[in-house]
Amino acid sequence: MGRLAWLVLFVGVSAAAPLQGRAESWDRIGRFAGLLRQAGTQTLVAKDCPSALLGAFHAGRNALLLCANNLANDPAQIWTVLAHESAHVMQHCRQGPLLPDDQLTAAIAQVRRWAPGALQELSLYHHSQHRDEVEARLVQGLPADEVEHLFSRFCAERLIRR
Repeated sequence: MGRLAWLVLFVGVSAAAPLQGRAESWDRIGRFAGLLRQAGTQTLVAKDCPSALLGAFHAGRNALLLCANNLANDPAQIWTVLAHESAHVMQHCRQGPLLPDDQLTAAIAQVRRWAPGALQELSLYHHSQHRDEVEARLVQGLPADEVEHLFSRFCAERLIRR
């Protein structure tokens, strides 16, 4: 039951119809990407990703990838993917899940309320990745301020060390 090296976001409801989390501007996206880099996470943009891939996180390399060739030039969509992948960075910082076990059912219900089909593409992932993906879909739907706050909270040790 090994995990895939890259945690990925495929084209689906979660990217095509962003949940609630939206960045107000390209500047906001740039500042958050800077915060990720400050914590030691490489932020990469590729123009040659497979057609269904929007973004990915590689824990071993501590690298977050955005697939420019599959993303519209739309800050809301890019923010959604950045927030989703940043959740995987937070899981990496924490070395485990973001939510306690007793909150997972409520998280699933919240994601379903925001975007009823957002969990359908979980079948594309190995079952060992389902929890990580539920948490990432929850984070991508949060307001930008909350995503940044969570990142600072879960990855604070990395920010302080740098």
